[in-house]
Amino acid sequence: MADLRKEFENYMAERCVTGCESEEDTFEYPDYVEAVNNELMPPAKSGVYISRWDLKQIGDAVGASIAMDTRARMYKMLMRSVHDKESLGLLLGAFSSLIEAKIEPYREMMQNYPASAGIFGEMIAKAERAKAFLETIPDQYYPES
Repeated sequence: MADLRKEFENYMAERCVTGCESEEDTFEYPDYVEAVNNELMPPAKSGVYISRWDLKQIGDAVGASIAMDTRARMYKMLMRSVHDKESLGLLLGAFSSLIEAKIEPYREMMQNYPASAGIFGEMIAKAERAKAFLETIPDQYYPES
């Protein structure tokens, strides 16, 4: 039994399964990564919840193959796929399309249940504000193109 435990511990150490620093921890992200994360990921700020599955679908849409992980790591993996203004615009456009798809049910609820307009109207306004913010990012961080 002791040999099995030692063999397992060696296996874990060789594969760097626990306690290892990943290269993602030391990657230098551009300034806009944190700005977009702060504006887009909290539902209270953006008006919509972006799930891990949504991040995976956005990755597939922009040609960035990302693995299922925590939302924060998946978001950072998506942002690592950005190399220029064009790829940033494509990624942010995918986020805008996702936001639009997520607020469509809010609009239907407001139409079908007018008393809910106060709640859903506020969420739609936050989502529209987040989309407008996303549109400013490429020109703000890549002004020369």
